[in-house]
Amino acid sequence: MCDVTEDALCTGAILGDFEECDRLGRKLGAILDKTTEVRIRTERGTDIKGVIKGRPVQYETGLFREPGRFGAFPDSEINISPIEGTAEGVIVADVRIMSVGVTRETPVTIEVKSGNITDIKGGSQAEDFKAILKNLNDPTAYNIAEFAIGLNPCARLYSTNLEDLGRLGNAHIGIGSNYSIGGKVKAPCHIDAIFKDAVIEFDGKVVMDKGKVMI
Repeated sequence: MCDVTEDALCTGAILGDFEECDRLGRKLGAILDKTTEVRIRTERGTDIKGVIKGRPVQYETGLFREPGRFGAFPDSEINISPIEGTAEGVIVADVRIMSVGVTRETPVTIEVKSGNITDIKGGSQAEDFKAILKNLNDPTAYNIAEFAIGLNPCARLYSTNLEDLGRLGNAHIGIGSNYSIGGKVKAPCHIDAIFKDAVIEFDGKVVMDKGKVMI
């Protein structure tokens, strides 16, 4: 429950229907499990794709009924790790970057090639993010580790990290480690870059358009 606040335990995402979030996640996940390539884009400039064939879908929907289940309540999402070296494109984080903060006023543009970050542009927060990765002194910190889709319509925008991660209409890209979600990279970090109004495509078919389910 990273960065959880007392407020987040009283209102916003925590009031969501997690049974419904799980149903939506399972519906998307069933298609994702048979998908070869995911593409995520936004009007602000995000346009990134990667091959995910054979990787397991992670259901972090907010339901915990068995010992050992993983999640980050009140976040509600599904995610998957792209095959190393396949992610290509641009991420424009206009909501938040973990360890950096809210990026609403100064979006951070992250360029990706062959599965790794090649450049980071923007204002002072872009420089902060660049410094965080550089100070880790490990090339695996630049790995594109995760594609994730938010599921919860009750989550508030720009409120807390957990709500931004799980908000319906938001998506995020994980950077660094992916070994715990089915990948092969064990990096010194896992940092999520979050953006809003995402259009999600599975093998070229739009399955979600800015929070509207298209399947």
